[in-house]
Amino acid sequence: MEIRPARPTDDMGLVSLIYSAGPELYDFIYKTDRHDARDYIAYEFQSGRGFCGHHNVTVAVRDGAVIGTGCFYGARQYGRLTLGTAINMFKFYGPIHIWPVLARSGHIGSVMKKPKKNELYLSNFGVAASQRSTGVGSTMINTKVAEARQQGYGVFGLDVADTNPRAEKLYRKLGLQMIEFKKFSGRRQGMQIPNSKKLELRLEKI
Repeated sequence: MEIRPARPTDDMGLVSLIYSAGPELYDFIYKTDRHDARDYIAYEFQSGRGFCGHHNVTVAVRDGAVIGTGCFYGARQYGRLTLGTAINMFKFYGPIHIWPVLARSGHIGSVMKKPKKNELYLSNFGVAASQRSTGVGSTMINTKVAEARQQGYGVFGLDVADTNPRAEKLYRKLGLQMIEFKKFSGRRQGMQIPNSKKLELRLEKI
């Protein structure tokens, strides 16, 4: 298995992996009468900009197929990624239809905040269903944690939905501990968005 930066030529099946990291939240923000949330994710990935842009996506590849995805970033990258996603939303939805999407995106901060100054943060973490419990997720995280230590980060963090005990079990097995419970602030008819738990791993210096 290879862990590497995503490429714009990668199989676009990875869009479903990114979406699987938080389908309720993605639908809450990006789903419209005209577009599925995955349409937007695919657009952002190909643009290279924003949190799901291929420049910010790490993938696990086995036998030529993408079987895992994750977006790793720190506080220094957060502003650039936020701007990139805002540009993508305007380009994708257009000047008329963008406003409800922007309003809904404002609720992201209730469950996903800017990383701490010395934190490497993981979002959009997904593993193909056929590859779960085979070590893909733990290998990806351990690889990036090792890099984070070398780069001088003091904390590795992520948020997990409180409806996803399987993922939380993996994170706790890898040493992450819960530090905060977050309640989602938004409402949208017909949608139930889970709350989240912030988990962190303190990184000792090497």
